[in-house]
Amino acid sequence: MPILKSSNNTEKQSDNFKKASREAFHKSLEVLLNPLTNDDGIDLTLNNETVWFFPRVSIVIADWPEAATYCLTYKSPMSNFPCHFCLVTRDNLSDMNLQINDIIPRTHTNMQQYFNQNTEHSVCLEKVSNFFWKLP
Repeated sequence: MPILKSSNNTEKQSDNFKKASREAFHKSLEVLLNPLTNDDGIDLTLNNETVWFFPRVSIVIADWPEAATYCLTYKSPMSNFPCHFCLVTRDNLSDMNLQINDIIPRTHTNMQQYFNQNTEHSVCLEKVSNFFWKLP
């Protein structure tokens, strides 16, 4: 994966540099994982035998900062919606009496809606198109 280098700390902390870093990461994912989206399948050679199959990514194992990177959610635990799984406010994450209908999952559908309506900041979502939204 490419890593963008900044010329100084000021540039590294700039919004433009951070956005460029996120875009570079997701474009790289697209290039690396694009063969997985091929509807024709791919040929894989194992033990000198060619097998035709359709690979799929079913899960990405990640810690909290990595998951935020993949999901493009704000990385700060002080953001209003710090969880990359759901839209529960920071103040309610530890609420043991929270009801199931108070927990709105972050899905590719509702995150795309916020993104397309330019309201992504209201749910602490970075303004970068997510490669995973293109997968079936």
